[in-house]
Amino acid sequence: MILLLNIGNTNLTCGLYRQRIFADDYIPIRQLTGEKEVFRFFHRFLQNSDVSMDEIEGTVLSSVVPEKTALLRHAAESMFHSEPLLICRQTDWEFDSSTYSGVLGTDRLLCCSAALQKYPPPLIVVDFGTATTLNVIDETRAFTGGVILPGVTTGLRALVSGTSQLHDVSFRKLNSAIGKNTTECMLSGATFGTAYMLEGFRKRIQQELGAVATVVVTGGNAKDVIPSLNFSIHYEPTLLLEGLALQANRLRMASENKVKAL
Repeated sequence: MILLLNIGNTNLTCGLYRQRIFADDYIPIRQLTGEKEVFRFFHRFLQNSDVSMDEIEGTVLSSVVPEKTALLRHAAESMFHSEPLLICRQTDWEFDSSTYSGVLGTDRLLCCSAALQKYPPPLIVVDFGTATTLNVIDETRAFTGGVILPGVTTGLRALVSGTSQLHDVSFRKLNSAIGKNTTECMLSGATFGTAYMLEGFRKRIQQELGAVATVVVTGGNAKDVIPSLNFSIHYEPTLLLEGLALQANRLRMASENKVKAL
């Protein structure tokens, strides 16, 4: 059994994989200030999943928060007695991303990797997280780039911090675009603004690709935005963990082939 870990800007997301992902959970990253907090979370997660520590054969880890990476790597190694496999851009991906310059988060690559296992390209892979990212895979299965915007809750917090009369709002689905009070007006902007943004980018990206693209959606805020979309999408809530599971499988196969070669 493989423990899957992704360190995001907001949460640490984890899953358990054995032929399929059968358990997942998360914890706000700000709560993980030291190894004691990490150990406590691991113990609770395994206990809730009815899994013992001895059943964990290895750990696969990805991170977009470098200052938390060492903490999680050391904690996982100490608890499960094996060094975690750290996923990075230099990992052996099944698609080409060489035309993209600059920093490219492994979360984006993992989601694209998992989406390619399920759907034919071209693809627009959307992750509604701390940032909202649109990642484009063209018809040759190459990662060609994408879009990065403030996430839904990130945008709401920025709105509050930059104004004197707007208040904190917890994001949730809204059925009417016409807000009847300040809270509903803010939620309308967050919900429908995000939905229409995605619709517009979908049309523009397809124009630039010269092809119709399948839209695959994931991320913590996705389920509240999806009802406001007026085009077909594929919702994959565990897409990132599935990308980590693919890497775990590749690691296992490489290890088995190495043993056979010996």
